[in-house]
Amino acid sequence: MENLLKLLIEPLVSDIAKVKIEKIDDNGNFRYLVSIPKDDIAKVIGKEGKMIKAIKNLVKIRAVKENIFASVEVQEI
Repeated sequence: MENLLKLLIEPLVSDIAKVKIEKIDDNGNFRYLVSIPKDDIAKVIGKEGKMIKAIKNLVKIRAVKENIFASVEVQEI
């Protein structure tokens, strides 16, 4: 799942090495906390939040195929 997130976020940020993805396991429910630099946060969120909604939907689709629950949260660093 982390690879999918990196693949989706990489074209949107200037340096993928600065992006941190933390996986939090809460009894089988996975929460991915994505930390993005201040300069790139607007590109990842997108106009009216459309880009981040699309990323979250793709992650949910993958999670359903793997029979798990996953959510994505974005924070600025």
